[in-house]
Amino acid sequence: MGRGLAWMVTLSCLAGVLTSAGEAPADGGWSAARLRAATDLDAAPAPDTTRLAGGPSPVTRAAAWTGARGVSRAVGRIFYSQRGQDFSCTGVAVRSANRSTVLTAGHCVNAGPGGYARDWVFVPGYHDGRRPYGTWRATRLAAPAAWVREGRTQDDVGFAVVAPRRGHRLTDVVGSLPIAFSAPRGAYVWAVGYPAAAPNAGRRALYCRGTVRPDPYRTGSQGLACSMTQGASGGPWLTMGRDGRPGAVYAVTSFTYRGMGGVVWAPYLGGTARALYAAVQRR
Repeated sequence: MGRGLAWMVTLSCLAGVLTSAGEAPADGGWSAARLRAATDLDAAPAPDTTRLAGGPSPVTRAAAWTGARGVSRAVGRIFYSQRGQDFSCTGVAVRSANRSTVLTAGHCVNAGPGGYARDWVFVPGYHDGRRPYGTWRATRLAAPAAWVREGRTQDDVGFAVVAPRRGHRLTDVVGSLPIAFSAPRGAYVWAVGYPAAAPNAGRRALYCRGTVRPDPYRTGSQGLACSMTQGASGGPWLTMGRDGRPGAVYAVTSFTYRGMGGVVWAPYLGGTARALYAAVQRR
């Protein structure tokens, strides 16, 4: 098609896999040394989705997140194994009936096309090796069937359901953010993630903000001017209320185009994402 996709792509109906295999260590099997060695994969209030262009000055060079504490608690790093290698992504605890659901990119749960990840854990609020709210192990991973079979870019969305920890469910501990499915396009968003490349090396959450743009290649994805790199995949794009509090998850970081530096792209969270979200609540 005359263009290259970086991050995940170089490597609808529903699909999911149960990954639980009995009791795991408190750290999910991920020691501090293993967390440091994980690489990037090369390849609230009611939702407020009416805030379009016209927000504060854009931030395109990723900066440390110092905003709402609710975001700092709900967003975290994901660690998992794929093809015998350890990787990291970003995810967010979302409002859900099971109080245990994490939203991320599809390639952070499934190779697309290919198998599901192993040893998948979520570390909310991760900061410089610290795990202030513990390590949460996935019992279920899910991605759209079109992603699992074909790695179709517009379906690069995934969910994980995590096991209770010490008798508590995830969102009872860290809170959650709602998802704005089928939201108006062209929103002004705050994108949060843990880029694994230097100099940040995944140590802390960074953010960019600005107005999203349509994909010139007509995939239906939306782009944001932002310097974040691999490891930020799966990080939420948030709308914000006029009071400065987080509104809803508008999209999640998915890919970049080679030759189009400084822009990250996200699939539209429409009917397929909504159906997948509903399915992981039922099971």
